[in-house]
Amino acid sequence: MAYVEDVEKIIDKIKNNRPHWKLSGRRKNHLTITQLGSDTEDIFDEVYQNISVANYSSGPLQDNHIPPVDGDIWIFGLRLYGENPEGLNCYLKFQDKPNGLILWISLHEQEYPLDFPYSS
Repeated sequence: MAYVEDVEKIIDKIKNNRPHWKLSGRRKNHLTITQLGSDTEDIFDEVYQNISVANYSSGPLQDNHIPPVDGDIWIFGLRLYGENPEGLNCYLKFQDKPNGLILWISLHEQEYPLDFPYSS
């Protein structure tokens, strides 16, 4: 588990790299975007505006590919709405790549409960 200061730093870092966010082509990511009645850029804007330390679940984690891909992995949870007034509790997993790219590996409806150590 990261310290609050480390979570604040990664949030600042990803926000500063907003032009370099990319969504993985996983099917369930695109299904969630569709369920929210929005497009990827609008959902990214919503994440940008709302992500906070309270949404932190875990990280930094090492990539589990063989061989591992460089860049820490972080997990957050956030209720996203898009154009859907009910919204969805979403699982957000991104990799902070050394080249500045923020790869959103997962941005889909949450399938399992997440722990939020810094939520009040």
